[in-house]
Amino acid sequence: MIIDGLEINNWDRSVVEQVRSGGINIVHATCGVWEDTAGAMTRIADWRHFARQNADLVRIVGSIEEMEAAKEDGVLGILLGFQNSSMLGDDPEMAGIFADVGIRVVQLTYNVANHLGSSCWEPQDGGLTRVGQRMVAALNQAGVLIDLSHVGNRTGLEAITASTKPVAVTHGNPFSFCDSPRNKPDDLLKVLAEHHGVIGCTLYPLFMGGADVPRQTWGQMMADLVDLVGIEHVAIGSDAVVGWEPNALGWMRNGRWDRPENPDAVPAFPPWPDWFQGPEDFGSLGAGLEDAGFLPAERQAVLGGNWMRIFAEVMA
Repeated sequence: MIIDGLEINNWDRSVVEQVRSGGINIVHATCGVWEDTAGAMTRIADWRHFARQNADLVRIVGSIEEMEAAKEDGVLGILLGFQNSSMLGDDPEMAGIFADVGIRVVQLTYNVANHLGSSCWEPQDGGLTRVGQRMVAALNQAGVLIDLSHVGNRTGLEAITASTKPVAVTHGNPFSFCDSPRNKPDDLLKVLAEHHGVIGCTLYPLFMGGADVPRQTWGQMMADLVDLVGIEHVAIGSDAVVGWEPNALGWMRNGRWDRPENPDAVPAFPPWPDWFQGPEDFGSLGAGLEDAGFLPAERQAVLGGNWMRIFAEVMA
C-alpha cells in the first residue's frame, strides 16, 4: 500500500491518472482551506460528483477496509481532509457531521490563528484554546485524524497531549533540516512519536531547502529522522500541487485576509527538484530510501504502512 499523506491538487481526470502513474494507492486530498461551513459542503459535493463521474479511476474512502478495497479494485482511494478548522465554526458537533459526509482529516489551523489555536506563522503562540480542547475531543470521538502541519508549536504540543488518539503532521519536515517556521522542532517530533503519531515528510521545495537539494540529502534527512523518532513514526506527505494556474498560490496561502495591492506581487509556485517533480515520481522516493540504507520493510512502512497504522487507530 503506497500512501501520500497530503496533496492539494486541482483535481481532474488527468491529475488522477498522473497520481496513479506513480504507483500511489491512497491520497489524503485537501477538500477545504479557507471555506466556511457552506463552502466546505459545496467542496465535498463537488468531490462526490467527481468520484461518481470517474468511478473507474477514483473513489472516496473513509476506512481501512475501503482503502484496501480501492487498492484491490485498481482505483485511487481519496481520503478527504480540511487544512483548516474554519468550516467547523465554534461548534464541536460539526466534527461528527463532517465525518459523516466523508471528512477524515482536519488541520487545526492554517496560516493564521483561529478560534482553536495559533498557526506556525504567528509571532506569538497562545496555545490550544478552550474551544480547541473541546474540538480535539470531538474529533477524537468522530474518528477524524488531527493534523498539525501548519499549527504553531505550542498549540501543536498541547493538541498532542490533549488528544486521546494519535495525531499527525501530514506534510512537514524537521526544523533541524530546514529552518522554516512550517517545519517542526525535535522536541515536538519526539512528543508526537511518544503519543504514537506520524510525520509525513514533505517534498515541497520551500520546506526542504529548495529545488537544488539532492535526493541523497533528502534520504539522509529521512534516516536522521528515523534515528530521532523511530521508523514507525515517519511517512510521506508530498504536498503536491498539480493542476493549478500559477496565480493560485496567493489564494492558497492567504485567502482573503492578505491580498496584495500589486498583481505582480502574487507569489508563484516554486520549482521542484528534478528527482521529484510530482506524485508521478513516487518511485524515486523508494529508490532514495533504499540508497539511504532503508531495508524493504522499512521502506514499506515509510511509503504507506505507517499511515495505515495511524488511520486504523484513529478511525476505529
